[in-house]
Amino acid sequence: MNSKRIYYSCSTWLSYQICQHYYGQRHYAWCAPFFDAESVFSLPNSIPPSSNPRAIYWSLKRDVDAGDLHSAKIADVRDGIEHGAAIKRAAGIITRSQYLQIKRIARFAHVSDFVPLMFVIPLHPVTGRVKLVDIRNRASSLSEEYIITDLPRHLFDAIEL
Repeated sequence: MNSKRIYYSCSTWLSYQICQHYYGQRHYAWCAPFFDAESVFSLPNSIPPSSNPRAIYWSLKRDVDAGDLHSAKIADVRDGIEHGAAIKRAAGIITRSQYLQIKRIARFAHVSDFVPLMFVIPLHPVTGRVKLVDIRNRASSLSEEYIITDLPRHLFDAIEL
């Protein structure tokens, strides 16, 4: 178990800016209680790369640095931004016009806009906001994964490695 009581989540500069500008500085974070889960567990592949904040960060960074226009990881982030905007629109958090703006931003953003950011989130201030990911949605049945859907900016650090 994570004795430091810290969660880690990988985001991108573009996602961060959209949350800051359109969502009242409230962020979405898919988290793990370890920066590099592979260094903690002895079982091989117990935490797949798709759930490992360190692996996600370096995969995104590699694709951004290479200017990879066909990056599957960047395509997933674009889709996630659009999906998140649809959820915010349905909840009445943004207008139809803002929703369309965000879709255009995500669709036409340059690869360099997807520079990864690591969110470092102390558990204590977010305890009531953290939800365990349903086992059906985890990358592995052994993964320890959490979601924070409404993470205020003042409750985490966002850093580039």
